[in-house]
Amino acid sequence: MKQGEEDKGEKLNRFVIQLSALADVYVNDAFGSWQPHGSTYHIAKYLPSYAGLCMQGELYHVQSVLNPSKPFVAIVAGAKYDTKIGPLKEIYKKVDKLVLGGLIYNTYLCAKYGVKIAGVEESDIELAKELVEQDKVHKKILELQVLVETDTLDGRFEAKFRTIDVKDFSPGQTYKYVVDVDPVSFERDDAKQAMNSAKTIFVNAVMGLMPHFWHGTSKMDEVIDKNRSAQKFFGGGDTLQTFKSLHPALYEAALNNIKYYLFTGGGTVLKVIEEGDPMGLETVKALIDNKANYFKSIQNS
Repeated sequence: MKQGEEDKGEKLNRFVIQLSALADVYVNDAFGSWQPHGSTYHIAKYLPSYAGLCMQGELYHVQSVLNPSKPFVAIVAGAKYDTKIGPLKEIYKKVDKLVLGGLIYNTYLCAKYGVKIAGVEESDIELAKELVEQDKVHKKILELQVLVETDTLDGRFEAKFRTIDVKDFSPGQTYKYVVDVDPVSFERDDAKQAMNSAKTIFVNAVMGLMPHFWHGTSKMDEVIDKNRSAQKFFGGGDTLQTFKSLHPALYEAALNNIKYYLFTGGGTVLKVIEEGDPMGLETVKALIDNKANYFKSIQNS
């Protein structure tokens, strides 16, 4: 299936024609699949095409992330800095506070403090220096102070992991793998003030290396939930799966709580933030073009 989905030229056309022959109508309800592939984009050229209810809901709610009520706090983590540069630049413009996690945060810390952390690539550190310089002026990044360092990624073993404090960083220091944020970081006054005062909170983040280092993410979810007045948006498969596994009761309650919205596609939300318009997604434009072509055909008939 993947080969047909992502083929080019004649191979792709044959695949899409065969796929369209199996149906009378096409409904795209996959907000998380924003790449213009065979079954998400090209098929709209051959069938009457519509946005499903889930797609409509996510397109509606993402507007509240693009135009958030203030103060706006965004929490973003990831395993690769260079893939998040575009979204981070745009998120930074919108937020009052930005919280980073995972290798993205490690990269930022290396760029700011001149330290070395295992697993962080030198090329990414160079890219992160732009964000460091930007934040010297605007001071939007909320640094989580206490982190968890481990000697191994194989598990959480006694005497092989420890907490470290960002305030102790100095140029030239070398650290092993930094794999989580210690829960105490979310109990500090600056973190509590930012979370408690926010009117909008967007989360696309697992703070620790799962499944062994879950404590920071668990505490993050608890602190966010204590802000009962904020509109809370969680997005992404890993983000939602971890939320569900750590706090199953809270997750179930969030599904029916108007103060929560759970996006199926966190990467798509970041793409929308980067582009600035959900209607600019290629998969959505395919549906819009399909509608326009349908009315043209009626007028011409």
